[in-house]
Amino acid sequence: MTSENASSQPTDAPAGGSSGADTFSEMVGTIDDFAPGFMKLAKIAGRRVVVACTNSGIHAFDNACPDQGYGLATGSLDGEVITCQWHNWKFDVATGTCLRGEQDVASHPISIRGNEVWVSVTEPSDADKRAALWPSLRRGIEADYVGQIARDTARLLEAGAEPADIVWEAIAVGAPKADYGIGHELAAAADCLAMVDMFDGLDRTLPLTHAIAGIAEETRDRPAYVPSAPRPGDFLAAVEAEQLDAAVSALRAEVGGGATPAALSGLLIEAVSQHHLSYGHGLIYTQKTCELLDRVGWHRADELLPHLVSRIVWSTREDSLPYMAKAMRLIEQADLGQLAAAPDHRDTGWDDQAALAALFLEADVVPVAEACAAALGGAGIEGVLDAVTLAVSQRMLRYDTSTESRPDRDFRWLDISHGLTYSRAARWAWRQHQSPASARLALFTVFLCFDTGRYERRYGVSHSTEHPVGGAVTGTDDMSLIEAIVARDPAAAVRIAQNGSIDDVGRQLALVSMTDAAGSFIVAAHLVKMARASWEEAIEIGSNLPLMATARLAAAPRQERFVASAVAEAVDFVRTGTPPVR
Repeated sequence: MTSENASSQPTDAPAGGSSGADTFSEMVGTIDDFAPGFMKLAKIAGRRVVVACTNSGIHAFDNACPDQGYGLATGSLDGEVITCQWHNWKFDVATGTCLRGEQDVASHPISIRGNEVWVSVTEPSDADKRAALWPSLRRGIEADYVGQIARDTARLLEAGAEPADIVWEAIAVGAPKADYGIGHELAAAADCLAMVDMFDGLDRTLPLTHAIAGIAEETRDRPAYVPSAPRPGDFLAAVEAEQLDAAVSALRAEVGGGATPAALSGLLIEAVSQHHLSYGHGLIYTQKTCELLDRVGWHRADELLPHLVSRIVWSTREDSLPYMAKAMRLIEQADLGQLAAAPDHRDTGWDDQAALAALFLEADVVPVAEACAAALGGAGIEGVLDAVTLAVSQRMLRYDTSTESRPDRDFRWLDISHGLTYSRAARWAWRQHQSPASARLALFTVFLCFDTGRYERRYGVSHSTEHPVGGAVTGTDDMSLIEAIVARDPAAAVRIAQNGSIDDVGRQLALVSMTDAAGSFIVAAHLVKMARASWEEAIEIGSNLPLMATARLAAAPRQERFVASAVAEAVDFVRTGTPPVR
C-alpha cells in the first residue's frame, strides 16, 4: 500500500486538487478475476469499497449507501446500475451518480498496472469535504429531502463547518423564494440557530436540520424574487406607498453606503411601526431577520434584507380594518414622544405588573389609555410589556381547548400565542431603537393582548384546572416536562413548568419544540418561536407563567392542518357572501 499527498487547496471552493488530502492505493485482484457482473468487497485504508465489473469496464465505489449505510456489495448489479436493496436507491457504477434517490455515492479511480487491478482512495481534507458537501446540501434543500439535509449537515459539522454558515446556505436558497418575502420559515430558522448552543458536537445537527427543513418545505419549487438595484431614495415613504422596488433600492443603498446594523435595525423598526402589520408578523419577522444577521453576519444584509422589505410592503395593514378603529383612535391620541421619554420601571421602583396585567386581561375596551397612564406613572415601556406578557400567558392558561375541535369557530391556540411573541418582539424593538416608533409598537401589543380575548368575550371563559389556581395536580413527581408533553397531558405539563426553574423548563421546552411534537410546519414553527420567546420573557418578568402557557400549548389538543376550518369558512362564505366574524 502506498501513500501520496495531493496539492493544497486553501478554501472550501471546489477546485482541481485537494488540500492536504491523503491518497491510498491497493491492488484488489488481477484482470482475470473480473468478468461483467462480478462484484467484490475490498477494504482500503479502513474504507470499504465495492469493485464491480460491467461491460464498460471495472469500477470502484463506496460500499455504504449514502442513504443509511446499507452495503451496496449485497445489492443487485444490473448492467451499469447498482441497486441498494434497503430503499431501492440506484447508482451509475461508473460515476457514482444517483439515478433514483437523493445523493451520489463516492466513486474511486481504477488503474491497471500490468495484469493487476488497483483502486485509489483519497481521504480528503476537511476543506475538501466541505467543498463537496455544500452543493449536495443545496440540492437537498432545493428538493426538500430532509434525510439528505440531515446527513449533509452532520457531515459538514464533522468537517468543521460553522453552524451559521450551514443555515445560511438554506437562507440563500429559500429567502428569495418565500411568498411575499420572509415568513415563518426564516423566523423559525433564527430561533433554531439560537438554540444550537444548547447542543454539542454532532448533536447540533438537530436544531440546524429543523431550521433548514422548514425553509426547504416552505419554499420548494417557488419562483425567486430578484431585488431591484441599489438606488438612494426615501425608504419609509416607499414602504408607505407600497412601492416595493423603490423601497428595496433605497434600503440596499443604505446598506451599500455603510449603514451600521443599529441604523438599519432602527430604519426597519420605523417602517414596521407605521402600521400594525399582519397580526404582528411584520415586527416579529423584522426581529428574527435582524437576529439572524447578528449570527450569520451583517455583511450578508444586502442579500437578506430585500426579502424582509417584501414582507413589510405586502403585509396586511391591520390598523386600517374596522375592528381596530377604536384602538387606533386611542393610539393616535397618545403622546408617543412623552411615552418614549418615560423612565423605566427599574429606575422608578414601579412594581404593579400583576395589577396592570389583570386590568388588561379583563378589559371590555382596548386599554390603551390605561397602558399610557401606567407607562407615564412609573412603569415605562418595559413595565407595560411585562404586563402584556403576564396577561397573554394567563389567557393561554385558561383557554378552552375544546375550541380546537370546532372548525366553525375562527379562533385557535395560535391566535393567542402571537400576543406573547409580539410582546417579545416589541421589547426587542424598544431596546434596539428607543423612540416614538417603538413606543407605538408597545401600544400595538396592548391592542393585540386585548384582541386575543375576543373569543372569551364572545363565548365566555372556561377556567382550566391546568391553571395553578384551579386546584392540585398530582402524579407528576416522576414525569419530566418532555414526557408530559409527549403524553399529551397538559395538566401535568403546566404543573411541572410551574415548579421547575426558569432555565430548566425553558431548556426542556426548547428541546420539545424540536422533537417532531407538531404534525405540520406552521405549528412546529410556532412551538419553536413560543419556546424561545417564553423562556426569554420568563427571565424578563421573573415568572414561570409564560413557560407554563407554552407547556400547555405544546401538550394540549390543537388543530394542525386547518383543512376542516378552511372548508367551514369557505362554505359559509359561498353560502352567505359575508366575511367571517372577527
